[in-house]
Amino acid sequence: MSLTADELALVVEELQALRGARVDAVRVHAERALTLELHGRACGVLLLLSAEPEVTRLHVASTRPPQPEAPFAWQAPLRQALEGARLEAVELQAGDRVVTLRFERAGGPLRLVAELTGRHGNLALVDAGGLVRFQASRAVTAGRRLAPGLPWSPPPPAPPAAPRAPRFPPVAGAPFPWSAAVERRYAELEAERALAEGRRRLREPLRAAAARSRRALEKLADEAARVPVAEADRRAGDLLKANLHAVPRGARQVKLTEWTAEGPVEVRVALDPALTPRQNMERCYKRFKRIAESAARVEARTAEVRTRLVSLEAVLARLEVTPLEGLAAVEREARRLTAGPRAAPRPRRRRDQPLPPYRTFRSVSGLALLVGRGAAENDQLTLQVARGNDLWLHARGQVGAHVVIRSGGQPADQEALLDAAHLAAHFSDVRGEPQVEVACTRAKYVKKGRGAAPGAVTYSQERMLHLRLEPDRIARLLADEEGAAES
Repeated sequence: MSLTADELALVVEELQALRGARVDAVRVHAERALTLELHGRACGVLLLLSAEPEVTRLHVASTRPPQPEAPFAWQAPLRQALEGARLEAVELQAGDRVVTLRFERAGGPLRLVAELTGRHGNLALVDAGGLVRFQASRAVTAGRRLAPGLPWSPPPPAPPAAPRAPRFPPVAGAPFPWSAAVERRYAELEAERALAEGRRRLREPLRAAAARSRRALEKLADEAARVPVAEADRRAGDLLKANLHAVPRGARQVKLTEWTAEGPVEVRVALDPALTPRQNMERCYKRFKRIAESAARVEARTAEVRTRLVSLEAVLARLEVTPLEGLAAVEREARRLTAGPRAAPRPRRRRDQPLPPYRTFRSVSGLALLVGRGAAENDQLTLQVARGNDLWLHARGQVGAHVVIRSGGQPADQEALLDAAHLAAHFSDVRGEPQVEVACTRAKYVKKGRGAAPGAVTYSQERMLHLRLEPDRIARLLADEEGAAES
């Protein structure tokens, strides 16, 4: 969605009250979006300009958008040019979506031109001579090229359009009614987009997991269908056993009499001519035993996969009606079923940048689980990285990794505790044992004795977790390790 020229005209009209305000701060929030903190006669105001596709707009904002992890290149020169300047005018190009903010400062006038034209929008700082000093993005269109040092020229005029009524009403009682209406509408759109993206992010792995379960059920059904064939092998083995004396060596088949409740029945039994009659009998029994023994396993596995499929389909149905604030709970349930989305890729580590002293895993509830890489790294993790109230775990009386739950001082949930305990057991000398004891305490109760060997610590206030290992839990944790490709 982008504001129309008529909607921009209403916003620009109410922004005339900002004329004469001083620019206290400039922040660039996206490639083509920034805010100006303006201080005028009445109070401070935050003015948002965005030429980002789908969210192109101009309005007074009640909250500042989040800052990017790294500042954009043109933020520093933009601050140097505009901070301390005074806003002299806010102008809208007639019939179009180009807004000019004129500033006066000691070094001469400047213009911040916002081309709020949708997908090809742009922001540019233009000096008194009409030359572009900085711009948000490169702009090359037919008959028009913008670049620092070149004259700024307006975009091609929009075709004449009939006047259109605003798509939303002003917010009564707000200091800037039309700005408040624009902000509210874009907040609604952002929430809708976040909900759609959140559902898509969860839906894809859930659907993939459900499809895998359906394929597994098909394979299990094929295996189950072999059981009646196995019964035929048992009957053939019984017939051969009762008639070994009558079976000639080297025959490819033999006709034998089977006595049934209805009377005698002639049955043809296929043979391997390379085997003796007794070996043919033993082969029939062996085939029957192998398939019969697998039947119980197939039945149990079928019930397990069918239960999982029902759970996955229930989560998928729940996902489609869950509001934005409920998606975190759905994600926890998906992760419990090992069908959660993969963690977002972490920034690539430079070759000269050392690895952190720990490996990072995620609990079902999303808490970070840090696992020391070695003895010396255990010391770094426990004594330098961990915070006092973080939970610390270690396989009792064993050589192994220190594990820290980064819970921000909040109580860790039971699933996170079980996940961390499984990691402590897996990365220790008792890996593979069915049952393990894991010590758990706060990191602040873990001490390093003078002269102690790397990784050797003492601890107090601990409680013991008697753990029966769950291979599926370990598999899920290892599959979702963060940054595994780099380490």
